Amino acid sequence: MKICKIYLRDFEQFQNVDLDFTHPETGEPLDKICFIGSNGTGKSKILKLVNWFFLKALPNLLSHETGTASLIEGAKVIFKVLHENTYYLIFHFNRYTFLLRVNNIDSEEEIEISKNLFSLKNPSDFNKSDLFKKYTESTSYKEFLNQFLFNDNSNDLLIYSPSEIDQSYIMGKDGVPETDVNEAMSLIDNFSFYHNVSPKTLRNFWTILIYYLRKRQEEQDKYENLQENLTKTKSTLIGEFNAFNPRVLENLAKIWNKVLNKAGLEFDYDGANNPFQLKDNLIAYTRLINSKKIIHYNNLSLGIKNFIFRLGHIYSLYFNRDIHRSIMLIDEPENGLFPDFLFDLMDTYKNVVVDKRGQNNTQVFFATHNPIVAAQFQPYERVILEWKEDGSVKTSSGVAPEGDDPNDLLKKDFGIRELMGSAGLEKWEYYRSLKRKLKQSEEIEDKMNIASEINKLGQLYNFPA
Repeated sequence: MKICKIYLRDFEQFQNVDLDFTHPETGEPLDKICFIGSNGTGKSKILKLVNWFFLKALPNLLSHETGTASLIEGAKVIFKVLHENTYYLIFHFNRYTFLLRVNNIDSEEEIEISKNLFSLKNPSDFNKSDLFKKYTESTSYKEFLNQFLFNDNSNDLLIYSPSEIDQSYIMGKDGVPETDVNEAMSLIDNFSFYHNVSPKTLRNFWTILIYYLRKRQEEQDKYENLQENLTKTKSTLIGEFNAFNPRVLENLAKIWNKVLNKAGLEFDYDGANNPFQLKDNLIAYTRLINSKKIIHYNNLSLGIKNFIFRLGHIYSLYFNRDIHRSIMLIDEPENGLFPDFLFDLMDTYKNVVVDKRGQNNTQVFFATHNPIVAAQFQPYERVILEWKEDGSVKTSSGVAPEGDDPNDLLKKDFGIRELMGSAGLEKWEYYRSLKRKLKQSEEIEDKMNIASEINKLGQLYNFPA
């Protein structure tokens, strides 16, 4: 399932906004979307809205009611989604949620349906309308919804990672998140489709790693005790098993070391223990590459911790699993990272969300203030949020091409016309006055002094000749 559009009416600052997440030529839903805009325009709010939609609104479609007023009273929202080659409109209004199935929907029909939905004064009127009779799924509705909705212990994932850079990471007495095998094994029959990835949920991430380590050890023991394997050597059995069973910590190290290595660090996955007893915890640290000295996570910079724990947690949710449907919401992926780490950040995320079949069935929504991150998107993948004079928000698509100089994005898409501070602008005006003075001067020595000063300022500030 992928989101194609979101129509918002009277939802806080989004008074009359249509968000389009489709390719401008093919009409197919986009795999990745990037929201940019000044503070307060609603980037994070849209991520929270999508999270609420899958977590709260959809599960209550059977009763047509969410049960709680999660949205502002009077707000009307339509999500257009593509699920198994069929388009659906999900309409929410004052705690009520309705599903309309619309095959081969075209723009005119869609506009007409949306207009009729938004014209409703009372959500209960929908059941009496022609729209309900024409478009609502009526055959085996309950059975259909069970397949349509995201479910626990399934191939579905909803991941929400808020900004929260000021949150502290809670470590146990061993300098790692405090959990154990007993807690990890509870995941066998209770693996949720929803995961909040943040400093508050670091323990969940560590528990998932223990689960995979314990599960792998049990599967290896079963493999070695198969009748046909009893005569094989231990080294042969280990080699055969490893060929088809990836190691979660080894793979995690490849992701983490992309950043850790730049800081002279590495993840010591070889030195990690193998938690097997019920009260055992996973003990694994980072270390200096040259001296091999252990560096506890609390001693890492905030930016590096944010990166490795966020990416690690997300990777653990895809590791060795078939993921058929996934929505991922990432607020400020650049948090605390040096610019040099950001240029291939989207490729890193793209590689992390691949499942064990090599498939990527995830639609990712990012919100960022960073032009380096935004430059890794096509212009039609960028949604720009801007204030209108009446205090509401309008949207537009990006302009700068993918991979453009981030300074161009600051001007074209972020709307920042002057990239220099006040001190730099003063030097620029002084530079221009010197050039005018150079033209007016008639004394050779005076010209040489002015030209020398112009040259120094031009090199220092990279002013045009």
